Amino acid sequence: MVEEYLIYFAMVLLLGTLVSALASKLKISNVFFLVFAGMVLGSFGFINFPNTSIIIISTLAMIIVIFDSTVKLKFRDIEKFSSYGMRLVLIFFFLNIIVLSASVYYLFDVAPNRYGSVVLIVVFSALMFGLDHDPFLEQFNNKKNKIYKLLEVESLLNRPLTLIAPLILLNYVQDIFRGVKLNLGQEFLVFFQHISLGLVVGLISGTCVYFILNTKIKDQLSYLIVIAGSILTFIVSEQMNASGVLALTVFALVFGNYHIKHKLALEKFTSIFGYIFNIFVFILIGTILLIDFKYLLKGTILYLIYIVIRFVSVNLALIGSKFTFKNRLLMTLSITKGIDVSIIILIMITRFNNIEGMNTIINLSLLFCLYSFIITNITNIFYKKLLTNE
Repeated sequence: MVEEYLIYFAMVLLLGTLVSALASKLKISNVFFLVFAGMVLGSFGFINFPNTSIIIISTLAMIIVIFDSTVKLKFRDIEKFSSYGMRLVLIFFFLNIIVLSASVYYLFDVAPNRYGSVVLIVVFSALMFGLDHDPFLEQFNNKKNKIYKLLEVESLLNRPLTLIAPLILLNYVQDIFRGVKLNLGQEFLVFFQHISLGLVVGLISGTCVYFILNTKIKDQLSYLIVIAGSILTFIVSEQMNASGVLALTVFALVFGNYHIKHKLALEKFTSIFGYIFNIFVFILIGTILLIDFKYLLKGTILYLIYIVIRFVSVNLALIGSKFTFKNRLLMTLSITKGIDVSIIILIMITRFNNIEGMNTIINLSLLFCLYSFIITNITNIFYKKLLTNE
């Protein structure tokens, strides 16, 4: 049995590396190829990971992704976030929560428990806020391009929020469906404890690792300390009923914003791990990308509403700017669902699938991912024309 799972791991890694190399050769995103490879493997039953393995892979992937993305956030760049990028993040997030949630509530009967149903819908809307601009950004030759800069800022802020908000809400909605009785004051107290304790744990662990890494320590040990510190920060927070995602975010912020020996080498080391988990997560998503037909019609209507929300968000955020209509259209169509969204979907399937109504949320999330992969590959063909001025 162990040998069988090792063969699965080797098969996924080898196939993922090969299709990524092909995508690189064709100068397009590897996400679609990885998902398609997963669909082929899943259709023929070539791989069959147990839930325990998927939970471990998705959790480790989440830890690496949070660290790798958050460590790039620099306090000195805060002034950038007050520009159009920050406005776009805030407007798109709140329009998603309000308009997309209302649309889902109107189109779908998610769960009999009305309050729990609303929270689940908000989980979906917060998750669909998640975007991965890398497929577009990789094609830019000029990194000083105004569109590149704006999408780069949005990417930096988008990923941590995409991972934090849905997971906090999922833990909360699980308590609702378990029948945990809390009044409004208790709910606020529990939520505040969940958040504040996560911040404290992250700050303490980040500070401890900071001092350890600035001592006379070998390079190889530094890599292990960063990985082990990230995992322990997440696990300890979760065991203390705190937000592990938030604790890990603070941990990465401390690491990224203070002078630490061999920082660039350490960041490169975690990026390599992130790339490996990237392969596993997208192929695993491909193996389960079988969407119930009954969600197709209303789900497609919902996705069109989502595109309109994105278009309105872009235009509201860029009021007073010199971005052309083609530029705004390009930013509107840059709505690829990345590894962060895929990780949350895997977690929902393996850890929260017992929640009533979760099946609807998972199917809609998978449908949105599928549409986003298709639109990304079509947009990649015409992106140069959309970059030009009118």
